[in-house]
Amino acid sequence: MNLFSASVCIAQKDLRLFFRDRTGMMLGLLLPIALVTVFGMIMKFAFGGSSGMPKVAVWVVDADGSDASAKFVRGLRELGMLSVLPRAGEPAIDAAMARALVLDGEAHHAILVGKGYGEALAAGKEPPITVVRDPGRAMEARLVGIGLMQATMAAAEGKSMPWLLASMMRRQGMSEAGAERVQASMLLVQNVIDRFVAGDAELKDAAATPANGFDMASIFEDMVPVVREDVQPPARPKNLNHQLAQSVAGMTVMMLMFGLMACSVTLLQERDQGTLRRLLVSGAPRASLLFGKFLFCIAVGLLQLAIMFVYGELVFGVGTFRDPLTLVVLAVTWAAAATAFGMLIAVWAGTPKQAEGLSTMLILVMAALGGCWFPIQVADLPWWADVVTHATLTHWAMTGFQGMFWHQKGVLDPTMVRAIAVQWGFVAVATMLAWRVWRRRFTAG
Repeated sequence: MNLFSASVCIAQKDLRLFFRDRTGMMLGLLLPIALVTVFGMIMKFAFGGSSGMPKVAVWVVDADGSDASAKFVRGLRELGMLSVLPRAGEPAIDAAMARALVLDGEAHHAILVGKGYGEALAAGKEPPITVVRDPGRAMEARLVGIGLMQATMAAAEGKSMPWLLASMMRRQGMSEAGAERVQASMLLVQNVIDRFVAGDAELKDAAATPANGFDMASIFEDMVPVVREDVQPPARPKNLNHQLAQSVAGMTVMMLMFGLMACSVTLLQERDQGTLRRLLVSGAPRASLLFGKFLFCIAVGLLQLAIMFVYGELVFGVGTFRDPLTLVVLAVTWAAAATAFGMLIAVWAGTPKQAEGLSTMLILVMAALGGCWFPIQVADLPWWADVVTHATLTHWAMTGFQGMFWHQKGVLDPTMVRAIAVQWGFVAVATMLAWRVWRRRFTAG
């Protein structure tokens, strides 16, 4: 047999083995389809489609109720960079509820339009606007500032520039008389612009060349005068930013699932190597074979978490050990949940190939939808997509770790209790299902 014919025979043998495991083959083919679907949804809803910019969720309270304030809120809703909550048609909230959302970490920005907004805008004065914010969300703050500028221009029908410039000069230290002169000068310019827009032929003929267009909002994103209320936990490390906290928590959650899945698959390897058969006839309780593997995976998971937390604290200073009790509870909870997931996949799969294909697909999909790679809160999701993200195990793990790292919440906080309870509920259900499948497929007879 020459080299070519021998190579063909080996390739045919491998192809037969590949197609013989039909479930594993289908899972391998479904993985790219699942990822394309998930990332397509993310690009459509979270990053504004073709615009490529993430939408920033901001809660808005209109306490004025005037035509001008309604136009201001409508201008915010029309911006592609913002997702204004509550959505049109949903019940409004008051200022106390908006502040509570930011304080609890459910929101990072809230815009409060105060009473007298319409009257102040008509008089060319600074309207009452308060921005309640988490100061650690710098990227979101920048987009909200641009949105405020554009919405203010829309509410004032393009005539807000005189008092905006005067207000900015006043906040930079200019005297009141000087700020008034700036406003008076800008009013003259505004009148010339109004005449030009209205069709004054003399002014149009005097324009030698058309002015190059530019986005005033992008230059004067902080021009709109607002009262800023910064809300952040006092114990949050000063060098910690949201992207860093997101990365540490997200990679910890995702990589632990991969690591414990590899440990769980040793159950299939022991079966194929004959080790499991010898254990079954050794006289040890059959339940101990499964739960011993469960304890092994949890121990490995806790070791991995300890290493990642120590490394993250030493290198990035994320305040990991600020609350040891909360950290231990979250670590044990997530190690148990990830182990239950791995054991369920391992006892269901017929071969290591099937376990690898199914676990890889589920872990990557859950990591993307659950917020391990980027904050899923930036997404303007329809209700059904929001339900899907909340149905992922990773969403609740990220809620717990981000609640501790970023929002500095303790284990008794209602948000933390809910996240921990959901994970232990999954542990109970997944362990029960794994036990039943184990008895039927591994110990029958």
